[in-house]
Amino acid sequence: MLNKRRTINLMVVLVIAVVIFLAYVLVPKYLADEVYPLKYEDWIKEYSAKYGVDPALVAAVILQESRFNPNAKSPAGAQGLMQFMPGTAATMAKETGHWPNYDIFDAETSIEFGAAHLRDLLIKYNGDISQALAGYNAGTGTVDRWVRANIFERVINGNSGGETVNYVRKVKNYQQVYATMYAVELGLTTPAMQLRQSTPEEEEAKVRGFVWSRIFSNIFNFGI
Repeated sequence: MLNKRRTINLMVVLVIAVVIFLAYVLVPKYLADEVYPLKYEDWIKEYSAKYGVDPALVAAVILQESRFNPNAKSPAGAQGLMQFMPGTAATMAKETGHWPNYDIFDAETSIEFGAAHLRDLLIKYNGDISQALAGYNAGTGTVDRWVRANIFERVINGNSGGETVNYVRKVKNYQQVYATMYAVELGLTTPAMQLRQSTPEEEEAKVRGFVWSRIFSNIFNFGI
């Protein structure tokens, strides 16, 4: 009788372990559409290729800026999917050949402007993604001052917790998630080189852990 009870208990433990393992591996992918949505992937691929930027980076910026809401408006006046201020939108319209007839609330237009703007920033900052993202968020004037004062790395890697610091960290994390979870949808036959500093299995494990942290953050309103 005792052996039978031990066997049942062992089977229960094994079933629970299997369920936990499957949840750990599969739930992030199943919940990706809720935690990390992806829309407009065809336009993201098209304009990322046109302007030579990582589509996972474009998707990550969209998630942070508007969570894929083309009608988003910020209190500061930024508009659209990729949150352009009117002046910057006008500049990008001229650069991309859409001036003067463009609609910043049109998703395709915003994605093209965003991809082109990210390309410009990456060129300006010699491919430094952190500096480019900081410029997207805070403006190039702020980033240029930090770079000239040789404090950019200290600011971004410090513990100040400012808006731009958090922005850069979040978008780079999101970029990793999108590059891993939506590689097929975004046309990434091989992961971006800057994301591959370990084996694919290690990268997937890190992404699963990050996704779980975001899931719990969203459920319990943690400030992750």
